[in-house]
Amino acid sequence: MSAADTATGATSMSALPLTSCYEFVAYPDRLVEAGAIRGWPTRPGSVLRDEKGRPVLLHFAPERWLIPAPTLTLLQELTAPERRSWGALIDVEGKWQEVRIAADCAQRILARSIDVETVLAARECAAIMLFDCPAILARHDATINLWIAASFVQSFLAVSASLPITVSVRALGER
Repeated sequence: MSAADTATGATSMSALPLTSCYEFVAYPDRLVEAGAIRGWPTRPGSVLRDEKGRPVLLHFAPERWLIPAPTLTLLQELTAPERRSWGALIDVEGKWQEVRIAADCAQRILARSIDVETVLAARECAAIMLFDCPAILARHDATINLWIAASFVQSFLAVSASLPITVSVRALGER
C-alpha cells in the first residue's frame, strides 16, 4: 500500500496467481490417523502451518483438507494416506485462487457478507460463501487468506471494489 493509500484510508487486497493446489478427501467411515503426517489437522477448522506460520494443510470441512501450493515433500507425505486407502488426493489446480486481505480492512470488506470473528471463533479456517462465492477462509498474522473458487475471483474483486470503502486491489501478477 502506498503512502497515498494509507493517507486516504485505502485497504490492501491481493489476488495471487493460480498455483498448484490439492484436496484430500477422506473416504466415508475411514479415519485418517493423525500420525500420517506430523501435525495433521484432525479437527475440522484446524490448520497445519509452515515455519513462517502460513497455512499448508487446512481441514476446512469434515473429511476434507485443502493443500495450497504444497512442497514436494508434503505432497509425497500426502500419498501415504491415499496408499492406505484412507482417502483420495485430488489435484485441483485451477479450482481455488488465493486472495489475501490485510486483516484490518478484511473486517470492513467481509462484514458485508460474514462476520470473520464469529466464523473463526473456535476455528482457524472454514468453508464459507462470500458474496455468493464459494471460499475457504483462514487467518495468518495480520492477513486474511481466502481461497476463492477461481471462476468467482474477478466477481469477488469487483464486488469488493464497489463497496463504499476505499479498497486498493492488486491484480494478478502486479507487484
